[in-house]
Amino acid sequence: MPISYGELNGPLIGATIRDCVVRATRLIRDKRFTFKPRQKGTKADGRPDWVTDADEDAQEIYTKVLRERFPQFGIVGEEEGLRIACTHPTEDFWFSVDPLDGTSAYNRYQSHGIGTMIALMHGKKVIAVAIGDILTGEIYYYRPGSRKTHRLDVHQNSFDQRLWINPKRTLIDQYILLRDPVEKHSDMAQCLVQLHPHPLFYSHEITGGSIGISMARLWKGEVGGVILRPGKQTPWDSCPVLGLTKRLGFVFFDLNPLKGEGTYGPSLHQTHPVPQKHTYSVGVDTLVIHKSRIPELTEWCTSAGLKIEL
Repeated sequence: MPISYGELNGPLIGATIRDCVVRATRLIRDKRFTFKPRQKGTKADGRPDWVTDADEDAQEIYTKVLRERFPQFGIVGEEEGLRIACTHPTEDFWFSVDPLDGTSAYNRYQSHGIGTMIALMHGKKVIAVAIGDILTGEIYYYRPGSRKTHRLDVHQNSFDQRLWINPKRTLIDQYILLRDPVEKHSDMAQCLVQLHPHPLFYSHEITGGSIGISMARLWKGEVGGVILRPGKQTPWDSCPVLGLTKRLGFVFFDLNPLKGEGTYGPSLHQTHPVPQKHTYSVGVDTLVIHKSRIPELTEWCTSAGLKIEL
């Protein structure tokens, strides 16, 4: 059954979230060397958790625009515990907002891995996403009611590339992306990235910073897979990333331990993560590949003596 947006429609919603990302991108770029940081807490690994005035000012842009144009929609944002309840009479519409994704990278004046993200949710379904790369000006985007997924550029308004995954590219010809050193991953994850005796990928790369900009390398086809470490999953990170990743046909596998007391079941288990309005935890490493690569993964598991459950 089609979703009713009242007097609004999909293109207008899409235009608004793109507008928010463009405004936030320009503000964060303008503050790139003049921002004011402060420590707001400590992360689970003991490192400081930073926030800057750029984070706060960007979130204020999102909040102002969204409240003006969608007064009945809820908002869940990263900074200052932003929670605005949905007051729509019949539907649960809410936005997740990550005003500056990759604040630690921004705080060390990094020249990559800094983003801004927004997703529109209908309950637990992601119906629109816009993710901006602060330093390149690229926007990864889709709107309600359209089957197209776009790669745009705020500096070159005429640029519009439709994102799609080439099913003929094999994993062995591609890199896999990690967001932590190999030794910090599970033994199952290390088995996947090893070059001998059963290589699945050509090699691996390691990156950091924004989760959205890291995953964009998968959406663009720069890498053939990503392994994500276990840990806390927030709405402002998970909603836009899961929305765009699933939309392009990527699938998720839990990587269970290879050995150990009390270990049962397959080494790789396909899972179906659902975006949540609250923070939740993932307990194991997760492999993300395109659905067209499943036969290759299955064949590799058979040759390596590992169990896979689809």
